[in-house]
Amino acid sequence: MLFIEALTICLFLTPLMRWVGTRLGIVDQPDAYRKFHAGVIPRCGGVAIYISFLVPVFIFLFFIKKESLLATSHHYQVWVIVIGGGIAMLMGLADDIWNIRVRWKILFQVIAATVAYSGNLRIDNLSNPFGSAIELGFFSYPATLLWFFVCMNAINIFDGLDGLAAGVSLFVTFTLLGVSLTFGNDTGVFISACLSGAILGFLVYNFSPASIFMGDSGSMFIGFGIAALGLVSSYKAETATALLIPIIALFLPFFDLISAALRRWSKFLPLTMPDGKHLHHVMISKGLSTRRTVVYLYIVCIVLCGAALIIVFSRGSATATIVFIIAGVFIVGNHFLKVVDINEIRRRITHDRLRHQWNKEHLAPLIKATDQVKACENLEDAWRYCVVAFKNLELSSASINVFENAEWNSLREWEYNESYISENQKSSDSSTPWTWTLECPIELTNETRLIVMKLKGKNDSSEIRSIMPLLNDLAAGMSEKNGFYKHA
Repeated sequence: MLFIEALTICLFLTPLMRWVGTRLGIVDQPDAYRKFHAGVIPRCGGVAIYISFLVPVFIFLFFIKKESLLATSHHYQVWVIVIGGGIAMLMGLADDIWNIRVRWKILFQVIAATVAYSGNLRIDNLSNPFGSAIELGFFSYPATLLWFFVCMNAINIFDGLDGLAAGVSLFVTFTLLGVSLTFGNDTGVFISACLSGAILGFLVYNFSPASIFMGDSGSMFIGFGIAALGLVSSYKAETATALLIPIIALFLPFFDLISAALRRWSKFLPLTMPDGKHLHHVMISKGLSTRRTVVYLYIVCIVLCGAALIIVFSRGSATATIVFIIAGVFIVGNHFLKVVDINEIRRRITHDRLRHQWNKEHLAPLIKATDQVKACENLEDAWRYCVVAFKNLELSSASINVFENAEWNSLREWEYNESYISENQKSSDSSTPWTWTLECPIELTNETRLIVMKLKGKNDSSEIRSIMPLLNDLAAGMSEKNGFYKHA
Protein backbone atom coordinates (compact mmCIF):
# COMPACT_ATOMS: atom_id res chain seq x y z
CA MET A 1 0.00 0.00 0.00
CA LEU A 2 2.80 2.43 0.87
CA PHE A 3 4.65 1.60 -2.33
CA ILE A 4 1.55 2.14 -4.50
CA GLU A 5 0.71 5.41 -2.74
CA ALA A 6 4.21 6.83 -3.25
CA LEU A 7 4.27 5.63 -6.87
CA THR A 8 0.88 7.15 -7.69
CA ILE A 9 1.62 10.49 -6.04
CA CYS A 10 4.96 10.83 -7.84
CA LEU A 11 3.38 9.94 -11.20
CA PHE A 12 1.00 12.88 -10.83
CA LEU A 13 3.33 15.28 -9.02
CA THR A 14 6.41 15.02 -11.27
CA PRO A 15 4.75 16.70 -14.31
CA LEU A 16 3.63 19.52 -12.02
CA MET A 17 7.20 20.03 -10.76
CA ARG A 18 8.41 19.91 -14.35
CA TRP A 19 6.10 22.82 -15.16
CA VAL A 20 7.11 24.74 -12.02
CA GLY A 21 10.81 24.24 -12.74
CA THR A 22 10.41 25.56 -16.27
CA ARG A 23 8.45 28.60 -15.14
CA LEU A 24 10.91 29.46 -12.33
CA GLY A 25 14.03 28.83 -14.42
CA ILE A 26 15.29 25.90 -12.33
CA VAL A 27 16.70 24.20 -15.40
CA ASP A 28 19.82 22.40 -16.60
CA GLN A 29 21.69 23.51 -19.71
CA PRO A 30 23.56 20.96 -21.90
CA ASP A 31 27.29 21.53 -22.41
CA ALA A 32 28.34 18.58 -24.66
CA TYR A 33 31.08 17.84 -22.11
CA ARG A 34 29.48 16.48 -18.95
CA LYS A 35 25.80 16.97 -19.84
CA PHE A 36 24.67 15.18 -22.97
CA HIS A 37 20.93 15.88 -22.88
CA ALA A 38 19.24 17.78 -25.69
CA GLY A 39 17.62 21.10 -24.81
CA VAL A 40 16.86 22.79 -21.51
CA ILE A 41 15.41 20.43 -18.88
CA PRO A 42 13.97 21.26 -15.41
CA ARG A 43 16.01 19.87 -12.51
CA CYS A 44 13.71 20.08 -9.51
CA GLY A 45 12.38 16.50 -9.58
CA GLY A 46 13.81 15.88 -6.13
CA VAL A 47 10.96 17.91 -4.63
CA ALA A 48 8.43 15.53 -6.22
CA ILE A 49 10.34 12.51 -4.90
CA TYR A 50 10.46 13.89 -1.36
CA ILE A 51 6.77 14.86 -1.25
CA SER A 52 5.80 11.48 -2.70
CA PHE A 53 7.81 9.85 0.09
CA LEU A 54 6.39 12.16 2.75
CA VAL A 55 2.66 11.88 2.02
CA PRO A 56 2.37 8.07 2.56
CA VAL A 57 4.32 8.47 5.79
CA PHE A 58 1.84 11.11 7.01
CA ILE A 59 -1.16 9.03 5.97
CA PHE A 60 0.13 5.94 7.73
CA LEU A 61 1.31 7.59 10.95
CA PHE A 62 -1.68 9.92 11.42
CA PHE A 63 -4.63 7.99 9.99
CA ILE A 64 -3.80 4.28 10.08
CA LYS A 65 -1.47 3.68 13.06
CA LYS A 66 -1.51 -0.11 12.83
CA GLU A 67 0.82 -1.31 15.56
CA SER A 68 1.06 -4.75 13.95
CA LEU A 69 2.78 -3.16 10.92
CA LEU A 70 5.03 -0.58 12.58
CA ALA A 71 5.63 -0.42 16.30
CA THR A 72 5.09 2.97 17.96
CA SER A 73 8.67 2.84 19.28
CA HIS A 74 9.90 2.94 15.67
CA HIS A 75 7.93 6.04 14.70
CA TYR A 76 10.72 8.24 16.02
CA GLN A 77 13.21 6.79 13.52
CA VAL A 78 10.79 7.44 10.66
CA TRP A 79 10.41 11.09 11.68
CA VAL A 80 14.20 11.40 11.93
CA ILE A 81 14.51 10.22 8.32
CA VAL A 82 11.75 12.62 7.25
CA ILE A 83 13.44 15.61 8.94
CA GLY A 84 17.01 14.72 7.97
CA GLY A 85 15.95 13.92 4.42
CA GLY A 86 14.06 17.21 4.24
CA ILE A 87 17.19 19.12 5.25
CA ALA A 88 19.21 17.30 2.58
CA MET A 89 16.53 17.95 -0.04
CA LEU A 90 16.26 21.68 0.74
CA MET A 91 20.03 22.06 0.66
CA GLY A 92 20.13 20.40 -2.75
CA LEU A 93 17.27 22.58 -3.99
CA ALA A 94 19.14 25.71 -2.86
CA ASP A 95 22.16 24.49 -4.80
CA ASP A 96 20.01 23.89 -7.89
CA ILE A 97 18.67 27.44 -7.71
CA TRP A 98 21.61 29.51 -6.42
CA ASN A 99 24.66 27.23 -6.82
CA ILE A 100 25.73 27.58 -3.19
CA ARG A 101 29.32 27.23 -2.00
CA VAL A 102 30.80 23.83 -1.17
CA ARG A 103 31.29 24.66 2.51
CA TRP A 104 27.55 25.34 2.89
CA LYS A 105 26.75 22.02 1.24
CA ILE A 106 29.05 20.22 3.65
CA LEU A 107 27.55 22.08 6.62
CA PHE A 108 23.99 21.05 5.80
CA GLN A 109 25.08 17.49 5.04
CA VAL A 110 26.64 17.38 8.51
CA ILE A 111 23.42 18.75 10.02
CA ALA A 112 21.29 16.15 8.22
CA ALA A 113 23.63 13.34 9.29
CA THR A 114 23.60 14.65 12.88
CA VAL A 115 19.80 14.48 12.90
CA ALA A 116 20.05 10.83 11.81
CA TYR A 117 22.64 10.12 14.49
CA SER A 118 20.39 11.63 17.15
CA GLY A 119 17.66 9.21 16.03
CA ASN A 120 19.91 6.22 16.76
CA LEU A 121 20.78 5.74 13.09
CA ARG A 122 24.46 5.32 13.75
CA ILE A 123 27.47 3.07 13.21
CA ASP A 124 28.46 1.79 16.64
CA ASN A 125 30.87 -0.93 15.52
CA LEU A 126 32.75 -2.22 12.53
CA SER A 127 32.84 -5.82 11.39
CA ASN A 128 35.98 -7.85 12.00
CA PRO A 129 36.22 -11.11 10.01
CA PHE A 130 38.97 -12.38 12.34
CA GLY A 131 37.14 -11.90 15.61
CA SER A 132 34.54 -9.90 17.48
CA ALA A 133 33.27 -6.56 16.19
CA ILE A 134 35.32 -3.41 16.81
CA GLU A 135 33.41 -1.01 19.05
CA LEU A 136 33.84 2.57 17.82
CA GLY A 137 32.81 4.41 20.97
CA PHE A 138 33.69 8.09 20.54
CA PHE A 139 34.36 7.54 16.81
CA SER A 140 30.79 6.41 16.21
CA TYR A 141 29.71 9.97 15.39
CA PRO A 142 32.43 10.75 12.79
CA ALA A 143 31.95 7.30 11.24
CA THR A 144 28.22 7.95 10.89
CA LEU A 145 28.87 11.40 9.39
CA LEU A 146 31.26 9.84 6.88
CA TRP A 147 28.71 7.19 5.90
CA PHE A 148 25.97 9.73 5.19
CA PHE A 149 28.40 12.09 3.48
CA VAL A 150 29.69 9.37 1.14
CA CYS A 151 26.22 8.06 0.29
CA MET A 152 24.77 11.50 -0.48
CA ASN A 153 27.70 12.56 -2.64
CA ALA A 154 27.99 9.17 -4.36
CA ILE A 155 24.40 9.40 -5.64
CA ASN A 156 24.94 13.05 -6.52
CA ILE A 157 28.09 12.44 -8.55
CA PHE A 158 26.54 9.40 -10.28
CA ASP A 159 23.61 11.45 -11.57
CA GLY A 160 25.15 12.13 -14.97
CA LEU A 161 22.85 10.46 -17.53
CA ASP A 162 19.10 10.17 -18.04
CA GLY A 163 17.71 7.71 -15.53
CA LEU A 164 21.11 6.52 -14.27
CA ALA A 165 21.06 7.60 -10.62
CA ALA A 166 17.31 7.03 -10.24
CA GLY A 167 17.47 3.51 -11.72
CA VAL A 168 20.48 2.46 -9.66
CA SER A 169 18.88 3.91 -6.51
CA LEU A 170 15.69 1.96 -7.27
CA PHE A 171 17.59 -1.34 -7.48
CA VAL A 172 19.40 -0.54 -4.23
CA THR A 173 16.16 0.28 -2.37
CA PHE A 174 14.56 -2.94 -3.68
CA THR A 175 17.59 -4.84 -2.40
CA LEU A 176 17.38 -3.23 1.03
CA LEU A 177 13.64 -3.98 1.02
CA GLY A 178 14.53 -7.65 0.54
CA VAL A 179 17.09 -7.44 3.35
CA SER A 180 14.52 -5.87 5.68
CA LEU A 181 11.96 -8.56 4.85
CA THR A 182 14.56 -11.28 5.45
CA PHE A 183 15.43 -10.01 8.92
CA GLY A 184 11.87 -8.99 9.84
CA ASN A 185 12.75 -5.30 10.12
CA ASP A 186 9.44 -3.45 9.95
CA THR A 187 11.02 0.04 9.90
CA GLY A 188 13.25 -0.95 6.97
CA VAL A 189 10.26 -2.33 5.05
CA PHE A 190 8.27 0.85 5.77
CA ILE A 191 11.00 3.25 4.58
CA SER A 192 12.12 1.22 1.56
CA ALA A 193 8.51 0.81 0.33
CA CYS A 194 7.88 4.58 0.41
CA LEU A 195 11.27 5.47 -1.07
CA SER A 196 11.26 2.90 -3.88
CA GLY A 197 7.70 3.84 -4.89
CA ALA A 198 8.63 7.51 -5.13
CA ILE A 199 11.78 6.77 -7.14
CA LEU A 200 9.94 4.49 -9.58
CA GLY A 201 7.26 7.12 -10.17
CA PHE A 202 9.95 9.67 -10.97
CA LEU A 203 11.94 7.26 -13.16
CA VAL A 204 9.01 7.07 -15.59
CA TYR A 205 9.77 10.69 -16.57
CA ASN A 206 13.53 10.55 -15.99
CA PHE A 207 14.47 7.58 -18.18
CA SER A 208 16.06 8.44 -21.53
CA PRO A 209 15.00 10.73 -23.07
CA ALA A 210 14.39 12.49 -19.76
CA SER A 211 11.88 15.32 -19.47
CA ILE A 212 12.95 16.23 -15.90
CA PHE A 213 16.03 15.74 -13.73
CA MET A 214 16.09 15.05 -10.00
CA GLY A 215 18.78 17.71 -9.47
CA ASP A 216 20.81 17.96 -6.28
CA SER A 217 17.57 18.07 -4.30
CA GLY A 218 16.75 14.55 -5.44
CA SER A 219 20.25 13.07 -5.28
CA MET A 220 20.86 14.43 -1.79
CA PHE A 221 17.54 13.18 -0.46
CA ILE A 222 17.85 9.75 -2.09
CA GLY A 223 21.46 9.46 -0.88
CA PHE A 224 20.38 10.34 2.65
CA GLY A 225 17.45 7.91 2.48
CA ILE A 226 19.60 5.04 1.24
CA ALA A 227 22.25 5.75 3.90
CA ALA A 228 19.59 5.68 6.63
CA LEU A 229 17.91 2.65 5.09
CA GLY A 230 21.23 0.82 4.93
CA LEU A 231 21.62 1.25 8.68
CA VAL A 232 18.00 0.43 9.50
CA SER A 233 17.66 -2.64 7.27
CA SER A 234 20.82 -4.29 8.57
CA TYR A 235 20.11 -3.91 12.30
CA LYS A 236 19.29 -7.59 12.74
CA ALA A 237 21.99 -8.84 10.37
CA GLU A 238 25.14 -10.57 11.53
CA THR A 239 27.81 -8.09 12.55
CA ALA A 240 30.22 -9.30 9.85
CA THR A 241 27.80 -8.49 7.02
CA ALA A 242 25.65 -5.63 8.39
CA LEU A 243 27.25 -2.65 6.65
CA LEU A 244 28.73 -4.70 3.81
CA ILE A 245 25.28 -5.31 2.28
CA PRO A 246 24.49 -1.66 1.37
CA ILE A 247 28.14 -1.09 0.39
CA ILE A 248 28.01 -3.87 -2.23
CA ALA A 249 24.60 -2.73 -3.47
CA LEU A 250 25.94 0.83 -3.83
CA PHE A 251 29.30 -0.24 -5.20
CA LEU A 252 28.86 1.48 -8.59
CA PRO A 253 28.24 4.98 -7.13
CA PHE A 254 30.94 4.41 -4.51
CA PHE A 255 33.42 3.34 -7.18
CA ASP A 256 32.64 6.42 -9.25
CA LEU A 257 33.00 8.74 -6.24
CA ILE A 258 36.32 7.24 -5.10
CA SER A 259 37.75 7.13 -8.62
CA ALA A 260 36.81 10.79 -9.17
CA ALA A 261 38.54 11.77 -5.91
CA LEU A 262 41.68 9.80 -6.82
CA ARG A 263 41.70 11.15 -10.36
CA ARG A 264 41.52 14.79 -9.25
CA TRP A 265 43.99 14.29 -6.41
CA SER A 266 46.53 12.67 -8.74
CA LYS A 267 46.27 15.66 -11.12
CA PHE A 268 46.59 18.26 -8.33
CA LEU A 269 43.00 19.43 -8.96
CA PRO A 270 40.43 20.43 -6.31
CA LEU A 271 38.32 17.43 -5.28
CA THR A 272 35.16 19.43 -5.95
CA MET A 273 36.12 20.36 -9.52
CA PRO A 274 33.76 18.62 -11.99
CA ASP A 275 35.16 16.75 -14.97
CA GLY A 276 34.01 14.60 -17.85
CA LYS A 277 35.88 11.44 -16.82
CA HIS A 278 33.25 9.62 -14.77
CA LEU A 279 32.44 6.00 -15.45
CA HIS A 280 29.49 6.78 -17.71
CA HIS A 281 31.47 9.45 -19.59
CA VAL A 282 34.24 6.96 -20.30
CA MET A 283 31.76 4.38 -21.56
CA ILE A 284 30.19 6.93 -23.90
CA SER A 285 33.66 7.88 -25.18
CA LYS A 286 34.10 4.21 -26.16
CA GLY A 287 31.25 4.61 -28.64
CA LEU A 288 28.23 3.53 -26.58
CA SER A 289 25.00 5.48 -26.78
CA THR A 290 23.59 7.18 -23.71
CA ARG A 291 20.72 4.72 -23.35
CA ARG A 292 22.93 1.66 -23.86
CA THR A 293 25.41 2.97 -21.28
CA VAL A 294 22.61 3.32 -18.75
CA VAL A 295 21.27 -0.18 -19.49
CA TYR A 296 24.74 -1.74 -19.11
CA LEU A 297 25.23 0.01 -15.78
CA TYR A 298 21.77 -1.16 -14.72
CA ILE A 299 22.84 -4.74 -15.42
CA VAL A 300 26.03 -4.35 -13.38
CA CYS A 301 24.03 -2.84 -10.52
CA ILE A 302 21.49 -5.69 -10.61
CA VAL A 303 24.34 -8.22 -10.41
CA LEU A 304 25.84 -6.36 -7.44
CA CYS A 305 22.48 -6.20 -5.68
CA GLY A 306 22.07 -9.93 -6.31
CA ALA A 307 25.49 -10.51 -4.74
CA ALA A 308 24.39 -8.52 -1.68
CA LEU A 309 21.27 -10.68 -1.35
CA ILE A 310 23.37 -13.85 -1.68
CA ILE A 311 25.41 -12.68 1.31
CA VAL A 312 22.17 -12.18 3.25
CA PHE A 313 20.75 -15.63 2.47
CA SER A 314 24.08 -17.43 2.83
CA ARG A 315 24.46 -15.89 6.30
CA GLY A 316 27.96 -14.65 5.50
CA SER A 317 29.52 -17.92 4.37
CA ALA A 318 30.07 -16.63 0.82
CA THR A 319 31.06 -13.10 1.84
CA ALA A 320 34.82 -13.35 1.23
CA THR A 321 34.38 -15.07 -2.15
CA ILE A 322 31.89 -12.46 -3.39
CA VAL A 323 34.05 -9.56 -2.23
CA PHE A 324 37.12 -10.95 -4.01
CA ILE A 325 35.17 -11.58 -7.21
CA ILE A 326 33.72 -8.06 -7.23
CA ALA A 327 37.12 -6.50 -6.56
CA GLY A 328 38.73 -8.56 -9.32
CA VAL A 329 36.04 -7.70 -11.87
CA PHE A 330 36.35 -3.99 -11.20
CA ILE A 331 40.16 -4.09 -11.34
CA VAL A 332 40.01 -5.80 -14.74
CA GLY A 333 37.28 -3.41 -15.92
CA ASN A 334 39.29 -0.39 -14.81
CA HIS A 335 42.30 -1.74 -16.73
CA PHE A 336 40.34 -1.41 -19.96
CA LEU A 337 38.29 1.72 -19.19
CA LYS A 338 41.05 3.65 -17.36
CA VAL A 339 38.58 5.37 -15.04
CA VAL A 340 41.41 5.43 -12.48
CA ASP A 341 44.90 5.86 -13.93
CA ILE A 342 47.24 3.91 -11.64
CA ASN A 343 50.32 5.49 -13.21
CA GLU A 344 49.08 8.99 -12.35
CA ILE A 345 48.44 7.95 -8.77
CA ARG A 346 51.93 6.44 -8.56
CA ARG A 347 53.47 9.65 -9.93
CA ARG A 348 51.53 11.74 -7.42
CA ILE A 349 52.69 9.57 -4.50
CA THR A 350 56.29 9.73 -5.72
CA HIS A 351 56.05 13.49 -6.18
CA ASP A 352 54.64 13.98 -2.66
CA ARG A 353 57.37 11.82 -1.17
CA LEU A 354 60.15 13.72 -2.97
CA ARG A 355 58.59 17.09 -2.12
CA HIS A 356 58.36 16.11 1.55
CA GLN A 357 62.02 15.14 1.48
CA TRP A 358 62.93 18.41 -0.27
CA ASN A 359 60.97 20.46 2.27
CA LYS A 360 62.60 18.60 5.12
CA GLU A 361 66.06 19.50 3.79
CA HIS A 362 65.36 23.13 2.87
CA LEU A 363 62.63 24.53 5.12
CA ALA A 364 64.63 24.54 8.36
CA PRO A 365 67.59 26.54 6.94
CA LEU A 366 65.15 29.01 5.35
CA ILE A 367 63.33 29.52 8.66
CA LYS A 368 66.70 30.04 10.37
CA ALA A 369 67.78 32.57 7.73
CA THR A 370 64.49 34.46 8.11
CA ASP A 371 64.99 34.74 11.89
CA GLN A 372 68.60 35.90 11.37
CA VAL A 373 67.50 38.52 8.84
CA LYS A 374 64.96 39.93 11.27
CA ALA A 375 67.69 40.19 13.94
CA CYS A 376 70.10 42.12 11.69
CA GLU A 377 70.59 45.86 12.06
CA ASN A 378 71.15 46.74 8.41
CA LEU A 379 70.42 45.53 4.91
CA GLU A 380 74.01 44.49 4.16
CA ASP A 381 74.15 42.00 7.02
CA ALA A 382 70.71 40.70 6.17
CA TRP A 383 71.78 40.03 2.59
CA ARG A 384 74.62 37.73 3.74
CA TYR A 385 72.14 35.49 5.53
CA CYS A 386 69.91 35.55 2.47
CA VAL A 387 72.76 34.27 0.32
CA VAL A 388 73.17 31.27 2.61
CA ALA A 389 69.45 30.53 2.28
CA PHE A 390 69.52 30.96 -1.50
CA LYS A 391 72.40 28.50 -1.85
CA ASN A 392 70.50 25.99 0.23
CA LEU A 393 67.45 26.44 -2.02
CA GLU A 394 69.70 25.71 -5.03
CA LEU A 395 68.78 28.99 -6.73
CA SER A 396 70.70 29.91 -9.87
CA SER A 397 70.71 33.64 -9.10
CA ALA A 398 69.26 36.23 -6.73
CA SER A 399 69.43 40.01 -6.44
CA ILE A 400 68.05 42.89 -4.40
CA ASN A 401 67.68 46.35 -5.92
CA VAL A 402 66.82 49.51 -4.00
CA PHE A 403 65.36 52.38 -6.07
CA GLU A 404 65.28 55.98 -4.92
CA ASN A 405 62.31 58.32 -5.58
CA ALA A 406 60.62 55.72 -7.77
CA GLU A 407 63.35 56.15 -10.41
CA TRP A 408 64.84 53.05 -12.00
CA ASN A 409 68.37 54.05 -11.06
CA SER A 410 69.81 51.58 -8.66
CA LEU A 411 70.84 53.09 -5.37
CA ARG A 412 72.17 49.81 -4.01
CA GLU A 413 72.37 46.37 -5.53
CA TRP A 414 73.47 42.96 -4.32
CA GLU A 415 73.71 39.92 -6.55
CA TYR A 416 74.39 36.24 -6.11
CA ASN A 417 75.05 34.01 -9.13
CA GLU A 418 76.06 30.40 -9.12
CA SER A 419 75.73 27.60 -11.65
CA TYR A 420 74.33 25.23 -9.11
CA ILE A 421 73.45 21.72 -10.25
CA SER A 422 71.88 19.50 -7.63
CA GLU A 423 72.57 15.80 -7.29
CA ASN A 424 68.98 15.10 -8.36
CA GLN A 425 69.55 17.02 -11.59
CA LYS A 426 72.85 15.23 -12.22
CA SER A 427 71.21 11.83 -11.87
CA SER A 428 68.11 12.78 -13.87
CA ASP A 429 67.63 12.40 -17.59
CA SER A 430 68.25 15.11 -20.16
CA SER A 431 64.77 16.61 -19.83
CA THR A 432 64.63 20.36 -19.21
CA PRO A 433 63.94 21.22 -15.53
CA TRP A 434 61.51 23.84 -14.40
CA THR A 435 62.80 27.39 -14.84
CA TRP A 436 61.06 30.17 -12.96
CA THR A 437 61.58 33.79 -11.96
CA LEU A 438 60.15 35.40 -8.84
CA GLU A 439 60.03 39.16 -8.34
CA CYS A 440 58.94 40.39 -4.93
CA PRO A 441 58.32 44.19 -4.82
CA ILE A 442 58.05 45.89 -1.45
CA GLU A 443 55.67 48.84 -1.14
CA LEU A 444 57.03 51.73 0.85
CA THR A 445 55.11 53.85 3.33
CA ASN A 446 56.73 57.09 2.14
CA GLU A 447 56.40 56.17 -1.54
CA THR A 448 59.95 57.37 -2.20
CA ARG A 449 61.86 54.12 -2.25
CA LEU A 450 61.32 50.67 -3.65
CA ILE A 451 63.02 47.35 -2.99
CA VAL A 452 62.73 44.54 -5.52
CA MET A 453 63.90 41.01 -4.74
CA LYS A 454 64.48 38.81 -7.80
CA LEU A 455 65.01 35.08 -7.51
CA LYS A 456 65.72 32.61 -10.30
CA GLY A 457 65.92 28.85 -10.08
CA LYS A 458 65.38 25.51 -11.76
CA ASN A 459 63.56 23.62 -9.06
CA ASP A 460 60.08 22.16 -9.43
CA SER A 461 57.60 25.02 -9.26
CA SER A 462 55.49 23.11 -6.70
CA GLU A 463 58.49 23.09 -4.34
CA ILE A 464 58.77 26.86 -4.56
CA ARG A 465 55.03 27.23 -3.95
CA SER A 466 55.42 25.30 -0.72
CA ILE A 467 57.95 27.83 0.63
CA MET A 468 56.35 31.01 -0.73
CA PRO A 469 55.09 32.10 2.72
CA LEU A 470 58.66 31.89 4.06
CA LEU A 471 60.04 33.79 1.07
CA ASN A 472 57.41 36.42 1.76
CA ASP A 473 58.57 36.66 5.37
CA LEU A 474 62.16 36.90 4.17
CA ALA A 475 61.29 39.80 1.86
CA ALA A 476 59.38 41.50 4.68
CA GLY A 477 62.39 41.12 6.93
CA MET A 478 64.63 42.70 4.29
CA SER A 479 62.32 45.69 4.00
CA GLU A 480 62.43 46.30 7.74
CA LYS A 481 66.22 46.48 7.64
CA ASN A 482 65.98 49.53 5.40
CA GLY A 483 63.36 51.21 7.53
CA PHE A 484 60.32 50.06 5.55
CA TYR A 485 57.49 48.24 7.31
CA LYS A 486 54.67 47.85 4.81
CA HIS A 487 55.08 44.81 2.56
CA ALA A 488 53.07 44.32 -0.64
